[in-house]
Amino acid sequence: MQALVYDGEALRLREDYPRPVLPPREALVRVRLAGICNTDLEIVRGYMGFRGVLGHEFVGTETKVSQ
Repeated sequence: MQALVYDGEALRLREDYPRPVLPPREALVRVRLAGICNTDLEIVRGYMGFRGVLGHEFVGTETKVSQ
């Protein structure tokens, strides 16, 4: 699966990011459109020492729902 990952120095598109294990009552979404917000910009400038997958503003289609 693809993911945009910030490692503390650069953003990288990973094509091999592991598919998450869904906890109960959550969904896996295939993202169709994504946006960036000011928080994303602040993160790449060092805000809160964040490292990981960016993005929380998106539109998509659910592909799997856990019970």
